[in-house]
Amino acid sequence: MAFELVTVADGTAVTRDGEPFTEGVPLDTALEVLEREVRTEVALRAPGFIFVHAGVVAHEARGLILPGTSFAGKTTLVAALVRAGATYFSDEYAVLDQQGRVHPYARLLAIRENGVARLHDASDLGGGVGERPVPVAAVAVTSYREGSTWDPAPLSHGEAVLALLENTVPARSRPQESLRAATCAVDGARLQHGERGDADRTAALLLDDLRRC
Repeated sequence: MAFELVTVADGTAVTRDGEPFTEGVPLDTALEVLEREVRTEVALRAPGFIFVHAGVVAHEARGLILPGTSFAGKTTLVAALVRAGATYFSDEYAVLDQQGRVHPYARLLAIRENGVARLHDASDLGGGVGERPVPVAAVAVTSYREGSTWDPAPLSHGEAVLALLENTVPARSRPQESLRAATCAVDGARLQHGERGDADRTAALLLDDLRRC
């Protein structure tokens, strides 16, 4: 598969295998589209790895996965965890290998400020970036609800696997690999779900849990 930027009369078009899939748009927009499409193709096809929509941090070589789609508040919570002392792995994908370990995918954090996503390095938050894969020690399925306090209930092994698969990019195109990676990832991990309120308060509780895993 090959992508290309092509100058057209009304701007720049992005082509895939010679076929345009955008009309002419401003160059910065075309570059954003190109980056998004390349990321998606990598997430679908990377051999040996399964990409799950999730935020990921680690502490002392123990990984925490926060599965969820875009606009689910993953980046806000990941940023709070990094400020609290966690090591940053990703605010977009949990990259799992077939042993269930999670690998760093440390893009700049796209933190929304007044409705606009602004890019931040983990060092801006006082944190470090993961360099090696770690075993998954905890999975927390959570969504924001104003005024809520993080008081999680346990997830079963099957529920946790399903939560990962529901957010797995190649779940349909590579179902066996996806199931194996998700199953191995949650084996032996602390599995929880619940609503959360303030991100910083929730991050402190999650990090305390992770330290005890």
